[in-house]
Amino acid sequence: MTSRVLVLRHGESTANVEGLIVSVPGPRALTEVGLTPLGREQARRAAAQGLAQGLGPGTVVISSDFARALQTAEEFAAGIGAAAPRVDERLRERSFGGYDEGPASAYDEVWRVDRGRGTHEGGVEQVAAVAARVLAVLREADDLASTAPVVLVAHGDVLQIALALGAGADPHEHRDVPHLGNAELREIGAGRDAAGS
Repeated sequence: MTSRVLVLRHGESTANVEGLIVSVPGPRALTEVGLTPLGREQARRAAAQGLAQGLGPGTVVISSDFARALQTAEEFAAGIGAAAPRVDERLRERSFGGYDEGPASAYDEVWRVDRGRGTHEGGVEQVAAVAARVLAVLREADDLASTAPVVLVAHGDVLQIALALGAGADPHEHRDVPHLGNAELREIGAGRDAAGS
């Protein structure tokens, strides 16, 4: 049995370079904010790492529809000889509401509220809501992984929460999980079984 589910964060994006939050679905997230040349190279390097870890043409790649993630998924899938990525909107970046298009320094305040199990204002997506959609994707990925490895390509907070679930940790503590860098490929643990069915 294969049962391998991995996560891949998108490569460096233009928003990363500009220090901006781009999280709300719309032209900016879906088409304009894509990868930098370095980001594309990072995605190709991740594919080389994937090949070294035994990933290949049979791997199922599933991606957020945001441009920076989908471009990463396309580079990665091509690099391992896999089929074009499947798109799943549940892998979109966490919505940061009123912080959108503002400085990335606002993440610190969001994460402070997360750790305190507080309730976010201003349209920021609650941790529980992100965890619920991510867990649904993980359950489906687990089913697929019985026959082929699965790579989920998405965004920082979404994947930090996924990794917390995989570690059997409270998703509110997602920032305590080792940080996932741009185009970093990491296998997800089985601890999400503790999250119930």
